[in-house]
Amino acid sequence: MKRPLILLLALVCIMGFVVGGPVSAAEKLPRILNLATMPPGMIVNAQGVGIADVVSKYTPMSVKVMPATNEQAWIPMTVTGEIDLGVTASLPAYHAYHGTFVYKNIAEKAKVKGFPLRVVTGGSPLRVNFVVRGDDPAQTCADLKGRRVVCFREGTQLDLFTKARLANGGLSMKDVKCVPAANPIESARAVMEGRADAGDLAVGAPIATEAVAKVKARWLSLDPSPEAVKRMTEIIKTAYVAKTPGGVFIGVPEDQYLMHMDVILVAIKGISESAIYEITKILWDHNDELVKRPGLMEWKKDRFVTKEPRLPYHDGAIKFYKEKGIWSKEMEEFQKERLAAEPK
Repeated sequence: MKRPLILLLALVCIMGFVVGGPVSAAEKLPRILNLATMPPGMIVNAQGVGIADVVSKYTPMSVKVMPATNEQAWIPMTVTGEIDLGVTASLPAYHAYHGTFVYKNIAEKAKVKGFPLRVVTGGSPLRVNFVVRGDDPAQTCADLKGRRVVCFREGTQLDLFTKARLANGGLSMKDVKCVPAANPIESARAVMEGRADAGDLAVGAPIATEAVAKVKARWLSLDPSPEAVKRMTEIIKTAYVAKTPGGVFIGVPEDQYLMHMDVILVAIKGISESAIYEITKILWDHNDELVKRPGLMEWKKDRFVTKEPRLPYHDGAIKFYKEKGIWSKEMEEFQKERLAAEPK
């Protein structure tokens, strides 16, 4: 009787060895992850929904999208464990990581020096500028002098966006009439309803499609000259001016210059290496499906590894990129520099 029992135990051990790797890996993966975005109707929200769907579809992890008013609302939740991932523009992520600008007081309240964000993938460029009704005479930011322009609460990231674009046109907040709004959704509605002449809006956002359909909304062009760009980047270091091709995006019939800022997928430092490795792998392996989702057409593999966000990468993502042979010595040095700059 002992011999069959020994054989049975041996078989169990062998099976455990064979399947132990995948099962062990699965056991290390969290069952649920919360991913923060901006409110529905904004392109960052659409991107977050698409990323969450793809990861949830191909991994044991269920990614739940958690919309918030802005980054200042959800980034503090990364230290309380309420938020695990986030889709955000590079500027708020940069300030949050360093505990600077509006995040200085937020970090102090959270009893941290800065927020433990790590890049998972670089993503698509966020193209933004002032949007106006189709019949409005304004063509550039300089044409907004004396006009009604949507503004946001002083000291917020959106406030910086407004000031940077006005500066590109040689203007300041003193040169326009402020129409308060809480976020770009309200901003777009103020323009559609005629309460404002110009408002903040990102190309490709769902609310932009509505604005184009209702009032033939269009974006104003930025001045690409070195002097004008310098005025803009003195306010927002991570922003740049680039040409947006015409006929590709709704509301942009012709080539024009807009303000660009990279959108990235970030994770908190404390998420396991195996979880982030798996997420990165899935977004890479199923990239053809990912880029078909709303707002994600430019979230391609060649943008996954980038210095643009100026933040360190998560170890799980680095492990995957090294396996793919795209994590260079230059990126390794970049990683060391960014980690050295992390507030202690």
